[in-house]
Amino acid sequence: MLRSARGRMRAGKAALLGGVSIIAALAGPAAATASFASHPGAAVRAVKVATRQLGLGERRAGTYFGDRTSIIVNTGDQPVKIKRIEFRGGDPSDFLVGTDCLTDGRPLTLAPKAMCVIKAVFTPRAYGARLATLGIDDSASATPQPFTVRGVGTEGYYLAGPRGGVAHFGDADSYGDRGNKTLNQPVISITSTATGDGYWLLASDGGIFSYGDARFYGSTGGMRLNRPVVGMTTDRASNGYWLVASDGGIFTFGRARFFGSTGGMHLNQSIVGMAATRSGNGYWLVARDGGVFTFGDAKFYGSVGTNEHPQPIVGMAATPSGDGYWLVARNGRVYAFGDARVHGADGTRHLGVVVGMSPTADGRGFWLLNSQAHVIGFGDARFFGDLHQSGLADVVGIAATAPSVGSDQSAGVVSAPNVATLNARLVAIAAQRGLRVRPG
Repeated sequence: MLRSARGRMRAGKAALLGGVSIIAALAGPAAATASFASHPGAAVRAVKVATRQLGLGERRAGTYFGDRTSIIVNTGDQPVKIKRIEFRGGDPSDFLVGTDCLTDGRPLTLAPKAMCVIKAVFTPRAYGARLATLGIDDSASATPQPFTVRGVGTEGYYLAGPRGGVAHFGDADSYGDRGNKTLNQPVISITSTATGDGYWLLASDGGIFSYGDARFYGSTGGMRLNRPVVGMTTDRASNGYWLVASDGGIFTFGRARFFGSTGGMHLNQSIVGMAATRSGNGYWLVARDGGVFTFGDAKFYGSVGTNEHPQPIVGMAATPSGDGYWLVARNGRVYAFGDARVHGADGTRHLGVVVGMSPTADGRGFWLLNSQAHVIGFGDARFFGDLHQSGLADVVGIAATAPSVGSDQSAGVVSAPNVATLNARLVAIAAQRGLRVRPG
């Protein structure tokens, strides 16, 4: 997946003149070949290298897979030092760039005809065209040589109806639905998997219907429940899920662990939703009156006061960092706690009866869904379509395709003494950011 090589250029690979140059490796049609200019008899340090780019194509926000590689070659007859490679501008947090042209950040001397690599992995945090520029500073060039990486991030969402129908928009694909099959109880929500290439439908009796890469870990469909199930959430790896009933009773499946419940407590209002922490070692429950209950490593960031909301709360979502959450009321007013932001959903717009909410990958926006199948985006949430014009007035939930991502800080240019170590470091950083592997 992440591969390249350091060594000497074979004759005939490229027509290169003296000095340090960069060529695109055999990484697909988007990799651009650099052009070079020189003067006969001039010192190799006078060589100028044209701007070059690596196109990384389209990729779903919050995911990664594979890399593109460029090679830096000393085409002269004297050793040349690679002094530094660093980001100069653009969106560096949307890319992982690594090199073995530096040894753990220290300059590397390239012998004549020797080469080293620069790897770029596209890790978009949001929708749209993303670009980052870098400078490659070497002793053979008067100024740092420019290097550009670019790609396009995609997003989308699923909408679910009470009979188990599923509609898909943006980069979402169809993986099936209940169609015309009879249900014991209506579907009440939809939850997408960590890759967005699948989803679970949840019925009010706790019945679970899985599609795409969503795995079935069990359900309460055959159990006798004290109260109906009102929500579910999954861990970031989609290795299990939690169901919550209206009395706060928790049911765990797969690798999801039990951290407590409100099943034995007296509640002023019933539970309406839940969200898992980033670690998967805790969760929040939210009640209809905006009360928030924490379990495991979930931290309390605040709740809605009894005199603050004229409309009942219908759901909640955690921020990508896990350091905050949103509560959404039936009229579309959003309450933000911790590092969550309202993004303009302050209840002043008439949005109808809101039934669902789903945040974008970077948490700088979210989609609200109303009962008339209308999707309303806030912040950086793009509109990809809905069922509003179809006259369908029976929808129950929305789920984004893109998984939430963590820190927006760039890792800088990652360096390593060899390609194998570099590959391992890039993969470790991607995992630390919460990025999900998604081929294609």
